[in-house]
Amino acid sequence: MKNIRNRFTITISDINGSKHYLLHQVIKKIIIYFVLLVVLLIVGGSLFISILMKEVSSLEQRKEIAKKEYIVLKENFGKEYKELQDSNALLKEKIDVKTKEYSEIQEKVNNIEELIGLKPDITVELSDRLDKINFTSKQQQIFFDNIPSGAVLPQTIINTKFGWRIHPILKKREFHKGVDLKAKMRTPVRAPADGVVEFAGFHKRSGFGNLVIIDHNYGFKTYYGHLYKKMVVKMGQVVKKGDIIAYTGSSGLSTGPHLHYEVRFVSRALNPIYFLRWNKLNFKNIFKKEKRVPWESLVKIINYRFQIQKQQSSLPEPK
Repeated sequence: MKNIRNRFTITISDINGSKHYLLHQVIKKIIIYFVLLVVLLIVGGSLFISILMKEVSSLEQRKEIAKKEYIVLKENFGKEYKELQDSNALLKEKIDVKTKEYSEIQEKVNNIEELIGLKPDITVELSDRLDKINFTSKQQQIFFDNIPSGAVLPQTIINTKFGWRIHPILKKREFHKGVDLKAKMRTPVRAPADGVVEFAGFHKRSGFGNLVIIDHNYGFKTYYGHLYKKMVVKMGQVVKKGDIIAYTGSSGLSTGPHLHYEVRFVSRALNPIYFLRWNKLNFKNIFKKEKRVPWESLVKIINYRFQIQKQQSSLPEPK
């Protein structure tokens, strides 16, 4: 019996001595450890799967939210894009109309030049051609009488320049088509050239309040905004250079008394400062500074007009 028992006994010896283990006890421990390992794996796997399922659920929720936000943004962008397309189409249409008008006027000017035998030398720069022309004081006066020139107020003090700016009331970026001139309430405003009053009254849509527009010769117009409530001129009235056409005020979208002054050529806004400072001492400077005006054609037409007047004045009076 001892031999049979020893056959199922496992002896482990080391420096501390020998230990005897029965085989069934060893197998039992192995099975217990294996079962514990399997249980740990199952529990750990269950916990890991549970965490993954929660993460997947969270991702699905975030995906649904992002999908809804994407749909909303897409719809809003679609509306804004369509509005932008419509706005661009409208602007393009306006630009095409103005370009056509400008081309028609330029063509008429060219036709007049051909009729009177005035043809520019295209091999010479425009500024050089104009510099070679000598203008008499009478010729200059024809320019100053017909084209906006000189001060419109007793003092020319600029508060806001021509160009891009932040609107002081609307608080948005916009292109300032004129200059704001500093002035006290009811300061007289004088016409910078001969012309006809195209508009005189309250202009709500532009924000200029009481507004006067004068149509001058050769395609020039001047605008006067934020005027005093009592109008001096009326539509259709002919005015001469130096006439009082209005008084400064603070009507419309205004933060205080001042004059909004614009100079336009064929509906194109020009920098008024060049015209406000235009006089006999710097007569030719404007030809170089304001290049959006076909000065050479205007010079030729005005000079031709001057020659006609000169010839007529030299004829003897009829008896």
